[in-house]
Amino acid sequence: EDALVDYATDRMGGQLTIKAPNAKVPMVNEDSPLSEQISYYLQTEINPGLASHGGEVSFVDIDEGIVILRFGGGCQGCSAVDMTLKQGVETTLKAQIPELARVTDSTDHSKKDNAYFK
Repeated sequence: EDALVDYATDRMGGQLTIKAPNAKVPMVNEDSPLSEQISYYLQTEINPGLASHGGEVSFVDIDEGIVILRFGGGCQGCSAVDMTLKQGVETTLKAQIPELARVTDSTDHSKKDNAYFK
C-alpha cells in the first residue's frame, strides 16, 4: 500500500525508483498503540533524514505522554543532537501525534567516536 514505482528515462538510459514506505514498518492509524505510532514515524519520516549523517533514533519507552528515545550512529555524541531532538524529532512526532507531551533523549553522548559534529 502507498508504494510508488517510477522509471524515468534520460540520456544515460534511465533510473528506476521504488518507494515502499510500509514495506518494513506496518501501517498505523489513530487506533494503533502509541508505541507503534511513534516507531512508525521514526522509521518513515525521521530516520531517513538522520541516515544522511550516519545517524538513527529508536523508541525506548513512553510514560505519561513523555517519549524516551535513544540516538545512535552519527547522532551519538553529536553536538547538534539537542537541536535535532527539539526542532526535528519532537516537532515531527508532536505534529503527527498531538497527545504527546514531550520527547526526551536517554542516550549516553559521552561517546563521540562516530559523532557527525564533535
